[in-house]
Amino acid sequence: MALRPTVVLIHGLFGFRQLLWHDYFQGVRPLYESMGLRVIAPSLPWAGSIEQRADALAKQLRQEAGPLHLIAHSMGGLDARRWITCLDGASRALSLTTLATPHQGSAAADQVGQSLPPFRLFAGVRDLTTDKMEHFNQHTPDHPDVVYRSYAATRPVAEHPWIVRRYGRKIQITEGDNDSQVSVHSATWGDHIATLPCDHFELISRNFWFNPFRPRAAFDPMPVYRDIGNWILQFSTRPESGN
Repeated sequence: MALRPTVVLIHGLFGFRQLLWHDYFQGVRPLYESMGLRVIAPSLPWAGSIEQRADALAKQLRQEAGPLHLIAHSMGGLDARRWITCLDGASRALSLTTLATPHQGSAAADQVGQSLPPFRLFAGVRDLTTDKMEHFNQHTPDHPDVVYRSYAATRPVAEHPWIVRRYGRKIQITEGDNDSQVSVHSATWGDHIATLPCDHFELISRNFWFNPFRPRAAFDPMPVYRDIGNWILQFSTRPESGN
């Protein structure tokens, strides 16, 4: 009997596996388990560097024989890429699907480092600058045996939560359409599946739009996760997958 496909949910910068009763990927685990998927949600250093977070990911997946399908939000996609390419993750990973991952870096990280000195103390923030990501990409090529898929996200800057709108404006000027943290250009990697009409946080079911005088269209990310889960199930039944 074939093993259930295993999904690894990888959180982003300043993220968590679970905080009190809140999962980072709110509602995704029960959805996937209802679809017959096995789910793992590692806990990575919340503000660590890509190297530190990838090392933590490797340790927590050490006993997992695979095959594994990785789903990563934001910085989590970079941790996964390093694990796959540099830490033998390719021997167990079949696919990586990234959601608003700054593969080319982010002008938001560039701006934070320049205007808010305390944030420069966080290694994770320093790693997401456009210069650092150019170096990362040169030394972290995609592995030919792993399928790379990506989703980007965008809303008009006027629809970004006010607490992060300044970053959205900066990214809009330098990189174009964005979700307040990551541009569509930067989030596009491998097989680009879709650009979604939401901000960076709505992708993990967090709504920080607190303006009662200006409503904006709601976004439900669960159909996206269901589509990813269905793709994984179909992928896992292909003859070449070995199942």
